[in-house]
Amino acid sequence: MELFSIVRMASAASIWRGLDYYERGHVRNLRPSDDDAFDAEVTGTAPQPYRVHVDIAHVRQSSCTCPHAAGTRRICKHMVATVFAAHPEQVEAFRYEVEQEELAYEREEQAHREELWRHVKSLTKDELRKQLFDALIELEERRSSWW
Repeated sequence: MELFSIVRMASAASIWRGLDYYERGHVRNLRPSDDDAFDAEVTGTAPQPYRVHVDIAHVRQSSCTCPHAAGTRRICKHMVATVFAAHPEQVEAFRYEVEQEELAYEREEQAHREELWRHVKSLTKDELRKQLFDALIELEERRSSWW
C-alpha cells in the first residue's frame, strides 16, 4: 500500500500544515470506512470541523468539506492530517525521508559549487572579466523584466 501517495499529491504547504494539524491534535473522530479509507473530522478556522474522507488506494476519491478542496480533486491539509492520524507510526519515516532528500540536495549543490569554482579558477583574467560582465548584464536585464 502506498500510504503516502496522498501526501505526495499535496502541495508543500498542505503537507506541512497537515502535519502541524495532526501534531496539534486537530483530527477528531477518526474511523476506518474501508480497508484503505478513513473518515474524520478536522478542526480548522471554521466554527464547525471539516468532514474528511481519505481513500489511500483511490486518492482522487478523497474529499474534504473545506473551501480549498470541496467539490475539487485537490488534496488539502485536512486530508494530510487525517493520513498522519491514521498512521502515526509513519510520521518519523516521513520526516526521515524529507531529511534524506534535503541532504541529497545539499550534496548536489555542494558538488555543483565545487564544479563552478573549478571552472572559475580555470579562466584567464580576461575570460573572467568577460564572463562577469556578461553575468552583470544578464542580471540587469532580469531585474528590469520583473513585473
